[in-house]
Amino acid sequence: MSPSSSTSLAFENAGEFSAQFPEAGSKVKSRYDWLLMALAITGVLLRLAVAILAGNGMRTPWGGGGDTAAYVLLAQNILSGKGYAYAGMPTALRAPGYPLLLAAFFKMFGAHALAAMRWLQFFEGIVVALLCAAAAKKLFGEQAGKWALAVALFYPTLVQMNGEVLSEAPATVFTALFVYLLVSYWRDPRARWLVLLGCAIGVGALVRFNLAALGLIALVAVFRCASGWKRWTGAAIVFVVSVLIVSPWMIRNFVVFHGQVLFSTESGPDALHGVLTPQGRALPGDSEMLRAAVGWVPPVDVETNDASRLKLGPEPALDKQCWRAAIAIAEYKEWRLFPLALRKISDFWLSTDQLFWTGSFPVWGRILRAGGVLVYWALLGLAVLGWLRVRSSSEGMAQIFLLYALLVTAMHLPFVMSTRLRMPFMSPLMAILAGCGVATVVYGNSRKNRPVLRTTAG
Repeated sequence: MSPSSSTSLAFENAGEFSAQFPEAGSKVKSRYDWLLMALAITGVLLRLAVAILAGNGMRTPWGGGGDTAAYVLLAQNILSGKGYAYAGMPTALRAPGYPLLLAAFFKMFGAHALAAMRWLQFFEGIVVALLCAAAAKKLFGEQAGKWALAVALFYPTLVQMNGEVLSEAPATVFTALFVYLLVSYWRDPRARWLVLLGCAIGVGALVRFNLAALGLIALVAVFRCASGWKRWTGAAIVFVVSVLIVSPWMIRNFVVFHGQVLFSTESGPDALHGVLTPQGRALPGDSEMLRAAVGWVPPVDVETNDASRLKLGPEPALDKQCWRAAIAIAEYKEWRLFPLALRKISDFWLSTDQLFWTGSFPVWGRILRAGGVLVYWALLGLAVLGWLRVRSSSEGMAQIFLLYALLVTAMHLPFVMSTRLRMPFMSPLMAILAGCGVATVVYGNSRKNRPVLRTTAG
């Protein structure tokens, strides 16, 4: 099917997995159903252990804390009437969704707010797994959905990050929802799916700014599925719904920053980190390099109520300063940007940052992370197999997934790239594809009785 085709493809018998894999008879499925049930129960217990062990502290026993302190301080400033600001100066460094939610939890649960947030994220993790299962089921039937559920429950980053007080957990809910809705629209191109896609994109962007890029994938899907005026009305639905949701935030920024900022002041500091400290982790010597480049350490020196914050000036000026420094450093490095890009991609897609840059963690923590990387590599291989299986039945859907991965990689390339930043974008999609990959291995890959594709008018 070419991009200009006026038809859309949908799986006629997507719910009949055994029809696609005749080898998956009732006895075979029954045998594996017991295994799948055991895996699901164990996965839920594992996630319960993560929530319990993480407790109510700022840092988990296995994590470094990350940006938790910044989120907590911002939430406390909101709750105390100081506004969405540090030291009285407006901020747009972080998307408002998570700090506002955290502020609400401090209001409701007081000193136990962080523990309560982790329990919420436990349930968010279950929702992500269920969405992955539902999407895989739409692609290749019930058994693929069950394996995707098991994969998602055990997926290393999905398990680990749900114990951290960071925006990755809720952001992953919206990417999982986005992928599910994308598959649903591909099978049944109706306006209701586009409205829901717009909602997922808009609310997701208020949790993590870069989730706004999912809108591009949605637009590509619209132009692949629809034709004529339906393309433009479909694109308009996604755009208008998502913009309406983020518009209060944009209006707030326009007012408090006097027209200098609409969406975020995060890109400049992130670009500077991208050319100097591409993992975004506080390794020895990183602060010194950043301070040498701009005279302060972004974003650490901004996210404080200390009087020193007032000396730095407003965020729009700091954002531009970081961009100028990042561009100057990139021009100076020239050809050395190429190996830097390869290192970033390696960290992002192969999790090499979890193998070679964990010296600040205890030995047991480093071993645990290395084990998680090995599991991830196995799931990555299964996801590739699952993608090939999708391509054999619906080349258009496989192309959308490939474009998704390429877009996410390209949009991160100028900035920080790490396993943690890959997690909210790619983990749900990879769990879905890995579930299809496991089902292919378990039940066979017969070329007989492949899914019948129906053609519906665009």
